This record gives sequence, structure tokens and C-alpha cells, in this order.
Amino acid sequence: QWGSGAPLLVCVALICFGSVCPYNIDLDHPVVFRGTNGTFFGYSVLQHFHDNTRWVLVGAPNAESTYSRSMRSPGAVFKCRIHSNPERRCTELDLGRGNQREKSCGKTCKEDRDNEWMGVSLSRQQGGSGSILACAHRWKNIHYQSEHILPHGACYIIPPNLYQNTKELLPCYQEYKKTYGEEHGSCQAGIAGHFVEDLVVMGAPGSYYWTGTVKVYNLKDKKYYNFKDSTAGSTRYRYLGFAVATGHFTHPSSLEIVGGAPRDADSGKVWAYSGVAGPVSPLGVTFAIFQSMGTMGSYFGSSLCAVDLNSDGYTDLLVGAPMFTKIRDEGQVTVFINRGNAVLEEKQLLLGDSLYNAHFGESIASLGDIDDDGFPDVAIGAPNENDYVGAVYIYHGDADGIVSTYSMRLSGKMISPLLRMFDGSQVFDSVASLADSRPVITVEITILLPESLNITAPQCHDGFQPVTCLNVSTCFRFHGKEVPGEIELIYNLTADTVKKERGLQSRVYISASEPVSQVTEKIELSSKKERCERYFVIVKREVKDVISPIVFEVTYSLGKHIIGGKDDKELPALKPILRWKKGHKLAQRNQVRMRIRK
Repeated sequence: QWGSGAPLLVCVALICFGSVCPYNIDLDHPVVFRGTNGTFFGYSVLQHFHDNTRWVLVGAPNAESTYSRSMRSPGAVFKCRIHSNPERRCTELDLGRGNQREKSCGKTCKEDRDNEWMGVSLSRQQGGSGSILACAHRWKNIHYQSEHILPHGACYIIPPNLYQNTKELLPCYQEYKKTYGEEHGSCQAGIAGHFVEDLVVMGAPGSYYWTGTVKVYNLKDKKYYNFKDSTAGSTRYRYLGFAVATGHFTHPSSLEIVGGAPRDADSGKVWAYSGVAGPVSPLGVTFAIFQSMGTMGSYFGSSLCAVDLNSDGYTDLLVGAPMFTKIRDEGQVTVFINRGNAVLEEKQLLLGDSLYNAHFGESIASLGDIDDDGFPDVAIGAPNENDYVGAVYIYHGDADGIVSTYSMRLSGKMISPLLRMFDGSQVFDSVASLADSRPVITVEITILLPESLNITAPQCHDGFQPVTCLNVSTCFRFHGKEVPGEIELIYNLTADTVKKERGLQSRVYISASEPVSQVTEKIELSSKKERCERYFVIVKREVKDVISPIVFEVTYSLGKHIIGGKDDKELPALKPILRWKKGHKLAQRNQVRMRIRK
């Protein structure tokens, strides 16, 4: 549900694997959008919310464009409305780029948009108006008419209403350069993009003869900045900017940029930069280089995810190495936990299922807090797993900052839109699908008992004789996000449960139509409203064990989700799921001790 963390965008035909099934990902009501085969529809996906409407934006970088018919496969970005209508249709965004194949874009600039790969990356502005960044890293400047046309790359800022008035960014074009290809001839800006507050961050791995850099456009001063520092070296073919991210690494109020260089030193590094908060000053490397933890050629740094896993205000970092190899390209992800002041400690290695040629870690995405436990969750893609079927692994953050053992592995017949695809021949279809996160609710149970029980002074009469008795009340309430209507709760109240666990007879029974030591009930609950049930419990005669306390236990499960009418234009309300922890029982206990008064 919107507001419960960003829904996971995964491919269709998702299935469970053994005991590893989705925790709160709803697979019963997928929203499926289909594009034209061969367009790479679903190469990038992004959720957008504007004017009370939910959208999925989908990149199709090999598509023909309705608004640019004279171009050959320039690519397109589609907007897909999220609702329950079975005739779900996506429409292409008009980026206002016109239909002219070649046109002037500066004093020494003439653009060529054939095969420019619009939609290769998408990003939604964080901490701002919610504008969209869409990039085409193969956009070309052909002004110099050289023998080899090299791609500069272009990006567009799309307003929140998704309607024209776009702003074109050409981060690698500089009018004062007199020689074509100088510094940024093949920079391919936008192969990775990130939009935060007033800064547009674009990776440019082809700059400086594929040394690479990260380009930053400041919306306030309307200037471009790029990272090039002597401490970063000048070794060619390191591909700095292949992946980019931003976060609060040195201070909760600071803003730093990280860029992946997957071929640095033939094993990959991640560089971190500061100086981008407020008025942008010349940028430089200010804290440690993250060394590759994999083997040579692991492509460490080809994917990044900056996320505060333990919710302490400091951004942590996940770094993918999809070609990490023990047998062949199983892949791995390194988790760095931020201890403050940009001290990032390597805390854990994630391996997925370590399957042959899986490329685990080829993409990493922050999902927000989809299970509503106060800690963000992440998805990690393994696009080649199971002979290119592909899989997405979900991991959960926790108070220790360590990503917990994954609660689910999702797989599909087509490569997931979350995964970055390097070889177009691997695309079997053009599909994007959204699977929402079901609301996770916490049930609070109180078992009310007397402070003690005097078994020598009977307080009640069962119709035949005086008996020792007590009143037991069970009270229930639940809380969680986005839970309309009522939930049905099925519970068992067990008396003297410890004795029963040991195979012994219960010392008490619950007065019902027949004397029993366990009752099963079904009740309906509304969010944050308490409901109590009262039970009359009688102590059996000739009880031998008066030392051990009498333990009462309530175990519970969810039944139906009861809601009224719904808006046909929106998705059906999702059935909630109970919060649980691995190894923990869904139960509540309380106890009363017996006493003997002489």
C-alpha cells in the first residue's frame, strides 16, 4: 500500500521456493503492464505519486517514439496508471523533444537521437517537488562529423504532472571545447542517475578515456560540476560513475555522493565525495576508498544502494559485485554499516543462494519500510539465476544495522524489471509488474488474571459444591498502516499450558458447555479498538501440584479481512499479515500462583 514503503516492482509469474515464501508481498493481485516485444519495456521502473494518483513509470530504451517518428528506436518512457481496470494501458510521455532528427543544441552541438536509449535510467526527486529524471546515455553530438560518433548522453527533468515543460540536461557538452571528444567525448552520462533535492547526479563512466566521473547539476545555480581529483588517479577504463548514489555519510544533515568504479584496479572500488550540500564548491574526495572484497573482475561497485538500514540517521551502503566468482559469476553484495563521520565498517556479505552464473547483486534497490518495523528493506536482483529465469531477493534492515536473512526469494519467467540487463538478447518479453506490500499489523494481547489464587477458600459454586475459581479476561487490539474495515482474529485460549506441554493433565478447566482446558474463538477487530472476552475458570479438586504457577496462553492467527465497498478505479484492499519474527511463536502468556491460607 502507498505509504507503507515503496512497493516492490517485480516480474510476473512469481512463485514460492520451499519454505522461503513472500512475507508480506501480495502475489495474488499483481498489476501487470505489457509493452511491445523487443522494446526492452521494463528495463527501468519507477513508482510515482502525484495529485492523488499512483503511477508506474517504465523505461523502454529500444522503443520507437510516437512523438519522434523520424528517429530510429530512440526509446521512450511510459506512464502506467495503477488501478484495478483489467484493460490497463500505458501511454508514452511527451518529453517535448520534437520530431527533428538532427537539430542544434549549442554553438558546437548538433544532436542525433537515433538509438539514444531514452529510459535507460529513471529517478524520482527526493526531498523536493517529486520531479522525474529520465536519461538516454547514447545521445550523440555529431557537430564535428568525426569518423566515430561517440555518445555524450542526455537527461531530462520531467515535472511532477508528467506533462511536457521538460528541461534538457547535456552534462558532458561544453561549448568552449574546440576539439571533439576532449575529456567527455564518450562519457555516456545518465547510464546511472539520482535526483535528490536540488542536485541531479549523473554517472559518466566514459569520460577521460573511460576513467569516468560523476556529473552534478545544481538546480539553484544552474551549473554543472564533476568529480576529478588527483587522489582518484587517472587510470583509464575504471568506469567511475557506472553507479551513483547519495546519502548522509558524515552527518545526518550532510549530503555526500558515492560513485562506483567497477573496473578500478581490475576488481572495483567505490569513491565517496562531499561538498555538495548548499552552495556547491569545487568537489573532491574527502573520505575512504572502499576496496573490492571480491576477486579480480568481480565488478565491485557496478551497483550501489545508499540506505539507513538501522535508522540511526547515518546512511549505510550496499555494494554489488555481480561477477564475484567461486565457480562462475555467482555474485555477492557487501554491506557497509556507517558508524558516523563516514566510518563505514564492512559488516556482512550477502550471497543469495550462491547459484551458478546468477549475477547476484547486479542491481540493488531500496524498498522503504515495506513491513512497517521501523527499518528500511532492500531488494537485490540476480538476473541470470536459474538459466536466465532471474530472481529478486528481499532483505530486511534491523536495529543492529545488519540486513537480516532474506524472508523471500521471488522468481519469474521473465527477467525482473528491477534488474539491469546488459545483453538485450536475454529479454524474452516486455513486461512490467507491480506487487504491492501487504499491511503488516501488530496484535496486542493482554491476559488479565488475579494476583494470586487461594485454593483453601472456595469462592464459587458449580451447582453441586463449592469450588476454587477465577475470572480470566483476554483483551485484543491491533495497529498497523492502511488497514480499512475489520480483521477476523482466530485464537485459542489454553489453560495450564505448561502442564499440557509436558503431557500432564491440566489442573483447571474452562467452564463451557463441557469442561475443557482449551477454547477456540473467532472475533472481529477494528484498528486500534480493544475488545475483551471473559472466561470462568474452575480449579479441579485434589490438586497435587500447588507450587507451579498456572500458565494461560493465547495463540492466534488471522481469518478474513472484512471491508465494505471499494472504488473500482483503485486496487482492492490488501489482506493484512501478522508481524512475526523467525523462531518466535505468535502467542501471549500470563500466569497466576496458587496460595494456601491457614
